[in-house]
Amino acid sequence: MWVIEILYFIYVLIRLRIEIPFYSREEYRDNITFWARKLTKRYNTKLYVHGKPKPGFLAANHTSYLDPVVVLSLKTGGAVSKIEVKDYLLFGPIASKVGMLWVNRENNNSRGSVIDSLNKWDAINEPLWIFPEGTTSTFGELDPFKMGVFKASENTGHPIQPLVFCYRNKAVDWGRTGLEKDLFQSILDFYRNKIKTNVYCFWLDPITVKPGEAQKEADKLHSTMLKYIRIFEKHENE
Repeated sequence: MWVIEILYFIYVLIRLRIEIPFYSREEYRDNITFWARKLTKRYNTKLYVHGKPKPGFLAANHTSYLDPVVVLSLKTGGAVSKIEVKDYLLFGPIASKVGMLWVNRENNNSRGSVIDSLNKWDAINEPLWIFPEGTTSTFGELDPFKMGVFKASENTGHPIQPLVFCYRNKAVDWGRTGLEKDLFQSILDFYRNKIKTNVYCFWLDPITVKPGEAQKEADKLHSTMLKYIRIFEKHENE
């Protein structure tokens, strides 16, 4: 019953919240990866993974409400998030423990602040997930990349570790109805309809952005990731 599955998810969040004081940050990240993997199995989301991650900024494509669970089941790290999440009852403390880059989107200077924070971020020792599109793309597509992580790599010398993952069920797409994307409704549909999907995950070769080549590397990575998506992100029956 779908209500039971939602309650199970809430149980996991409550447990992770309670466990915060008992783990170091690194141990806590491993714990989240453990629970994320349990959730993917419970919700019939089977991952096929090629390659292994190396240190650096973690950059992935963004299609679905399932993306956070998928990436966390591969490697737990922080992310760029609006500062309001910090005050959320369960998500806020969990996210803070993992290590987040908080952004005040109401501040007109927030974009520059994000870039400054990325320039100071120790991506080698503090994994940070970034979705370069800055939004979710339609199933089988990839929106243009924003330059934040590429500029940060250029400025700091830290590599970018790309991940491209491809779903095999159109129903996981936030925008599949053609209407405004609604996270709550999408998650309800996922539980009610018992949506299943395979996910093909590819850790690509890390890239380091040389001075003056941020746009070039962004375009090159976008082209490479889009090729994977066009090949592998197809409905299972196609």
